[in-house]
Amino acid sequence: MASAAEDDYICPVCYEIFNVPVFLSCSHSICKECLQQFWKTKITQECPVCRRRSSKECPPVNLTLKNLCESFLKERNEKRSSGSEEICSLHSEKLKLFCLEDKQPVCIVCINSLKHDNHKFRPISEVLSLYKEELNTALKSLQQKLQHNEKKKGEFEETAQHINSQAEHTERQIKEEFEKLHQFLRDEEEATITALREEEEQKQQRMKEKLEEMNTHISALSHTIRDMEEMMKDNDVSFLKNFKASMER
Repeated sequence: MASAAEDDYICPVCYEIFNVPVFLSCSHSICKECLQQFWKTKITQECPVCRRRSSKECPPVNLTLKNLCESFLKERNEKRSSGSEEICSLHSEKLKLFCLEDKQPVCIVCINSLKHDNHKFRPISEVLSLYKEELNTALKSLQQKLQHNEKKKGEFEETAQHINSQAEHTERQIKEEFEKLHQFLRDEEEATITALREEEEQKQQRMKEKLEEMNTHISALSHTIRDMEEMMKDNDVSFLKNFKASMER
Protein backbone atom coordinates (compact mmCIF):
# COMPACT_ATOMS: atom_id res chain seq x y z
CA MET A 1 0.00 0.00 0.00
CA ALA A 2 1.07 3.59 -0.55
CA SER A 3 2.51 5.37 2.51
CA ALA A 4 1.01 8.50 4.01
CA ALA A 5 3.69 10.63 2.37
CA GLU A 6 3.10 8.95 -0.98
CA ASP A 7 -0.65 9.63 -0.77
CA ASP A 8 0.11 13.33 -1.14
CA TYR A 9 1.56 12.63 -4.60
CA ILE A 10 -1.25 10.42 -5.94
CA CYS A 11 -3.83 11.75 -8.41
CA PRO A 12 -7.40 11.21 -7.08
CA VAL A 13 -8.57 10.16 -10.56
CA CYS A 14 -6.00 7.66 -11.85
CA TYR A 15 -4.53 6.77 -8.43
CA GLU A 16 -1.00 7.06 -9.80
CA ILE A 17 1.80 9.49 -8.99
CA PHE A 18 0.94 12.88 -10.51
CA ASN A 19 2.03 13.39 -14.11
CA VAL A 20 1.92 17.13 -14.92
CA PRO A 21 -0.52 18.13 -12.11
CA VAL A 22 -2.71 21.18 -12.70
CA PHE A 23 -4.09 23.40 -9.92
CA LEU A 24 -7.88 24.05 -9.86
CA SER A 25 -9.55 27.07 -8.28
CA CYS A 26 -10.98 24.78 -5.57
CA SER A 27 -7.39 23.99 -4.49
CA HIS A 28 -7.48 20.39 -5.74
CA SER A 29 -4.72 19.14 -8.03
CA ILE A 30 -5.41 16.67 -10.86
CA CYS A 31 -3.26 15.16 -13.60
CA LYS A 32 -3.67 17.34 -16.68
CA GLU A 33 -4.54 14.36 -18.88
CA CYS A 34 -7.00 12.96 -16.30
CA LEU A 35 -8.75 16.32 -16.06
CA GLN A 36 -9.06 16.66 -19.83
CA GLN A 37 -10.53 13.17 -20.12
CA PHE A 38 -12.95 13.89 -17.26
CA TRP A 39 -14.14 17.17 -18.79
CA LYS A 40 -14.87 15.46 -22.09
CA THR A 41 -17.68 13.57 -20.34
CA LYS A 42 -19.12 16.65 -18.60
CA ILE A 43 -21.17 19.61 -19.77
CA THR A 44 -19.53 21.93 -17.26
CA GLN A 45 -15.86 22.07 -16.32
CA GLU A 46 -16.00 20.90 -12.72
CA CYS A 47 -13.54 19.41 -10.28
CA PRO A 48 -13.58 15.57 -10.30
CA VAL A 49 -13.20 15.60 -6.49
CA CYS A 50 -15.54 18.27 -5.09
CA ARG A 51 -17.60 18.97 -8.27
CA ARG A 52 -16.95 22.70 -7.92
CA ARG A 53 -16.92 24.48 -11.28
CA SER A 54 -13.49 25.57 -12.44
CA SER A 55 -12.97 29.25 -13.10
CA LYS A 56 -10.32 28.55 -15.74
CA GLU A 57 -10.51 26.52 -18.93
CA CYS A 58 -6.77 25.89 -18.80
CA PRO A 59 -5.73 25.50 -15.15
CA PRO A 60 -2.06 26.29 -14.44
CA VAL A 61 0.48 23.56 -13.82
CA ASN A 62 1.23 23.03 -10.16
CA LEU A 63 4.99 23.31 -10.57
CA THR A 64 5.70 22.83 -6.87
CA LEU A 65 3.78 19.57 -6.74
CA LYS A 66 5.25 18.45 -10.07
CA ASN A 67 8.79 18.95 -8.77
CA LEU A 68 7.96 17.21 -5.50
CA CYS A 69 6.57 14.20 -7.37
CA GLU A 70 9.63 13.96 -9.58
CA SER A 71 11.94 14.17 -6.56
CA PHE A 72 9.84 11.62 -4.67
CA LEU A 73 9.95 9.11 -7.54
CA LYS A 74 13.68 9.59 -8.06
CA GLU A 75 14.46 9.14 -4.38
CA ARG A 76 12.23 6.08 -4.01
CA ASN A 77 13.61 4.43 -7.17
CA GLU A 78 17.18 4.97 -6.01
CA LYS A 79 16.35 3.61 -2.56
CA ARG A 80 14.63 0.48 -3.86
CA SER A 81 16.92 -0.19 -6.80
CA SER A 82 19.55 -1.40 -4.33
CA GLY A 83 17.26 -4.26 -3.22
CA SER A 84 17.13 -7.70 -4.82
CA GLU A 85 13.34 -7.75 -5.27
CA GLU A 86 12.02 -6.22 -8.49
CA ILE A 87 9.68 -3.26 -8.32
CA CYS A 88 7.04 -1.70 -10.58
CA SER A 89 8.55 0.78 -13.05
CA LEU A 90 5.42 2.97 -12.82
CA HIS A 91 4.74 3.01 -9.08
CA SER A 92 8.00 1.72 -7.57
CA GLU A 93 6.05 -0.83 -5.51
CA LYS A 94 6.98 -4.50 -5.14
CA LEU A 95 5.61 -6.77 -7.88
CA LYS A 96 3.46 -9.23 -5.93
CA LEU A 97 0.45 -9.75 -8.24
CA PHE A 98 -0.03 -11.10 -11.77
CA CYS A 99 -2.48 -9.63 -14.32
CA LEU A 100 -4.26 -12.51 -16.08
CA GLU A 101 -5.23 -10.31 -19.05
CA ASP A 102 -1.82 -8.71 -19.74
CA LYS A 103 0.21 -11.74 -18.58
CA GLN A 104 2.56 -9.45 -16.62
CA PRO A 105 3.53 -8.95 -12.94
CA VAL A 106 1.98 -5.86 -11.35
CA CYS A 107 2.08 -4.04 -8.03
CA ILE A 108 -0.72 -3.22 -5.58
CA VAL A 109 -1.14 0.27 -7.09
CA CYS A 110 -1.53 -1.09 -10.64
CA ILE A 111 -4.79 -2.85 -9.80
CA ASN A 112 -6.50 0.52 -9.25
CA SER A 113 -5.10 2.17 -12.40
CA LEU A 114 -7.06 2.79 -15.59
CA LYS A 115 -4.64 0.60 -17.51
CA HIS A 116 -5.85 -2.47 -15.60
CA ASP A 117 -9.52 -1.51 -15.32
CA ASN A 118 -11.74 -4.64 -14.94
CA HIS A 119 -8.70 -6.95 -15.11
CA LYS A 120 -8.33 -10.05 -12.96
CA PHE A 121 -5.31 -10.58 -10.73
CA ARG A 122 -3.75 -13.48 -8.85
CA PRO A 123 -0.82 -13.71 -6.45
CA ILE A 124 2.42 -14.48 -8.28
CA SER A 125 2.90 -17.63 -6.20
CA GLU A 126 -0.40 -19.07 -7.55
CA VAL A 127 0.33 -18.61 -11.26
CA LEU A 128 4.06 -19.33 -11.13
CA SER A 129 3.75 -23.11 -10.93
CA LEU A 130 1.05 -23.20 -13.63
CA TYR A 131 3.09 -21.23 -16.15
CA LYS A 132 6.28 -23.10 -15.35
CA GLU A 133 4.43 -26.33 -16.01
CA GLU A 134 3.12 -24.97 -19.31
CA LEU A 135 6.59 -23.83 -20.36
CA ASN A 136 8.06 -27.18 -19.33
CA THR A 137 5.53 -28.96 -21.56
CA ALA A 138 6.52 -26.76 -24.50
CA LEU A 139 10.19 -27.40 -23.73
CA LYS A 140 9.69 -31.17 -23.81
CA SER A 141 7.90 -30.85 -27.16
CA LEU A 142 10.85 -28.92 -28.61
CA GLN A 143 13.29 -31.48 -27.25
CA GLN A 144 11.33 -34.27 -28.94
CA LYS A 145 11.41 -32.34 -32.22
CA LEU A 146 15.16 -31.89 -31.85
CA GLN A 147 15.64 -35.63 -31.33
CA HIS A 148 13.46 -36.38 -34.35
CA ASN A 149 15.42 -33.97 -36.56
CA GLU A 150 18.76 -35.34 -35.37
CA LYS A 151 17.57 -38.83 -36.27
CA LYS A 152 16.51 -37.63 -39.72
CA LYS A 153 19.86 -35.92 -40.16
CA GLY A 154 21.62 -39.22 -39.43
CA GLU A 155 19.48 -40.98 -42.03
CA PHE A 156 20.28 -38.33 -44.63
CA GLU A 157 24.00 -38.61 -43.90
CA GLU A 158 23.84 -42.41 -44.28
CA THR A 159 21.98 -42.02 -47.58
CA ALA A 160 24.55 -39.50 -48.83
CA GLN A 161 27.39 -41.86 -47.91
CA HIS A 162 25.64 -44.76 -49.64
CA ILE A 163 25.17 -42.71 -52.81
CA ASN A 164 28.85 -41.77 -52.78
CA SER A 165 30.03 -45.35 -52.15
CA GLN A 166 27.68 -46.73 -54.76
CA ALA A 167 28.90 -44.23 -57.34
CA GLU A 168 32.56 -45.00 -56.59
CA HIS A 169 31.94 -48.73 -56.82
CA THR A 170 30.05 -48.40 -60.10
CA GLU A 171 32.77 -46.19 -61.54
CA ARG A 172 35.43 -48.78 -60.76
CA GLN A 173 33.35 -51.54 -62.39
CA ILE A 174 32.78 -49.48 -65.51
CA LYS A 175 36.47 -48.70 -65.85
CA GLU A 176 37.44 -52.37 -65.41
CA GLU A 177 34.93 -53.51 -68.06
CA PHE A 178 35.82 -50.90 -70.62
CA GLU A 179 39.55 -51.55 -70.25
CA LYS A 180 38.88 -55.02 -71.66
CA LEU A 181 37.23 -53.67 -74.73
CA HIS A 182 38.86 -52.42 -77.93
CA GLN A 183 39.71 -48.80 -78.70
CA PHE A 184 36.43 -48.18 -80.53
CA LEU A 185 34.57 -48.57 -77.20
CA ARG A 186 36.63 -45.94 -75.31
CA ASP A 187 34.43 -43.03 -76.42
CA GLU A 188 31.37 -44.85 -75.07
CA GLU A 189 33.23 -45.47 -71.79
CA GLU A 190 33.96 -41.78 -71.29
CA ALA A 191 30.36 -40.78 -72.07
CA THR A 192 28.95 -43.33 -69.64
CA ILE A 193 31.25 -42.26 -66.79
CA THR A 194 30.42 -38.60 -67.39
CA ALA A 195 26.70 -39.35 -67.17
CA LEU A 196 27.24 -41.29 -63.96
CA ARG A 197 29.20 -38.44 -62.34
CA GLU A 198 26.54 -35.93 -63.31
CA GLU A 199 23.90 -38.12 -61.69
CA GLU A 200 26.04 -38.43 -58.57
CA GLU A 201 26.53 -34.66 -58.40
CA GLN A 202 22.80 -34.03 -58.69
CA LYS A 203 22.04 -36.51 -55.93
CA GLN A 204 24.79 -35.15 -53.70
CA GLN A 205 23.52 -31.61 -54.29
CA ARG A 206 20.01 -32.60 -53.29
CA MET A 207 21.29 -34.30 -50.14
CA LYS A 208 23.52 -31.31 -49.35
CA GLU A 209 20.53 -28.97 -49.53
CA LYS A 210 18.51 -31.27 -47.27
CA LEU A 211 21.38 -31.44 -44.75
CA GLU A 212 21.82 -27.66 -44.75
CA GLU A 213 18.09 -27.18 -44.17
CA MET A 214 18.11 -29.72 -41.35
CA ASN A 215 21.18 -28.10 -39.73
CA THR A 216 19.36 -24.74 -39.80
CA HIS A 217 16.29 -26.23 -38.07
CA ILE A 218 18.43 -28.01 -35.48
CA SER A 219 20.42 -24.85 -34.75
CA ALA A 220 17.22 -22.81 -34.29
CA LEU A 221 15.71 -25.43 -32.00
CA SER A 222 18.92 -25.69 -29.98
CA HIS A 223 19.07 -21.91 -29.48
CA THR A 224 15.41 -21.81 -28.44
CA ILE A 225 15.88 -24.67 -25.98
CA ARG A 226 18.96 -23.04 -24.45
CA ASP A 227 17.08 -19.74 -24.08
CA MET A 228 14.14 -21.47 -22.44
CA GLU A 229 16.41 -23.48 -20.14
CA GLU A 230 18.13 -20.26 -19.09
CA MET A 231 14.72 -18.67 -18.58
CA MET A 232 13.76 -21.53 -16.23
CA LYS A 233 16.72 -20.53 -14.05
CA ASP A 234 15.61 -16.87 -13.79
CA ASN A 235 13.94 -15.49 -10.70
CA ASP A 236 10.17 -15.70 -10.58
CA VAL A 237 9.43 -12.16 -11.74
CA SER A 238 11.92 -12.20 -14.63
CA PHE A 239 10.50 -15.54 -15.67
CA LEU A 240 6.95 -14.22 -15.78
CA LYS A 241 8.01 -11.02 -17.55
CA ASN A 242 9.51 -13.02 -20.41
CA PHE A 243 6.94 -15.82 -20.39
CA LYS A 244 4.54 -14.39 -22.95
CA ALA A 245 7.28 -13.49 -25.48
CA SER A 246 8.91 -16.93 -25.03
CA MET A 247 5.67 -18.82 -25.65
CA GLU A 248 4.93 -16.74 -28.75
CA ARG A 249 8.40 -17.48 -30.10
